[in-house]
Amino acid sequence: MKQVRLAAAFTGFVLFLLVLFPYQTRAQGLFGTISGIVTDPSGAVIPAATVRVSNVNTNVTKLLATNSAGVYSAGSLNPGTYKVEAEAKGFKTAVANNIVLEVNANPKVDLTLPVGLTNEVVEVTAANTPILQTQQSDLGQTVSQRQLEQLPTFSSSGRNLYSLLPLAPGVSQQTGCEFCGNNGNVRVSGSRPRNDDNVLDGSTITAPVFGGQAVTPSVDAIQEFRIEQNSMSAEYGKAGGAIVIAVSKSGTNTFHGSAYEYNRNQDLNARNYFEDPTQRK
Repeated sequence: MKQVRLAAAFTGFVLFLLVLFPYQTRAQGLFGTISGIVTDPSGAVIPAATVRVSNVNTNVTKLLATNSAGVYSAGSLNPGTYKVEAEAKGFKTAVANNIVLEVNANPKVDLTLPVGLTNEVVEVTAANTPILQTQQSDLGQTVSQRQLEQLPTFSSSGRNLYSLLPLAPGVSQQTGCEFCGNNGNVRVSGSRPRNDDNVLDGSTITAPVFGGQAVTPSVDAIQEFRIEQNSMSAEYGKAGGAIVIAVSKSGTNTFHGSAYEYNRNQDLNARNYFEDPTQRK
């Protein structure tokens, strides 16, 4: 009896912690990581170099130091555009700008520090710092904020960001059918929608019965989303199919907003092929 009470008390304590700190239990697939190696002109690694990874839009900065192998790694980063700076005593400061971090991505940004004074800055361009994705083997497609803003997004329920899912290879979407729902009968690599998982800001929004998205966020509220199709990490073991990861926008240093109007007038539609061309629409 005493053991039962202890087990119940422990279970209640764990549930209390989960409610008290919900942010810590969010799926890690929401974030990305920027990592790399800092070297000198001869290719030798530079340990204890100071590395700053800064979000250009929010000025949130992570301060790191390279280890004995010259490696740095900045994890739990929100998707966005970043700047990476590295400095060490006896070397010039190297800066890599316009590092685009996508959802659940892990780009490698290596920096070479020329010999000189620390207050001298050398800008590293994207041409000689390729953003490689060699740390992950997952197969997927990211739909960027620019695509969300410029590509037409429409379904039976109006503007819908999930209408862009077929941009990824192996994805088909059926609309207009009786049981398709607002987001269409989406099939990834032939899998049924109920096998997929849909995540918004780290929380599952999958409909419990037939699958698909139970919640359809506004297109203007989403920064980007990614479709994980195969070979994803163990954190997605819940789903037997694909994973759709959407990330909402965060605040920035500048005031901004958006507005839109969507008008679909039947009088502007083309005439049906079988209609009498002599009759008025």
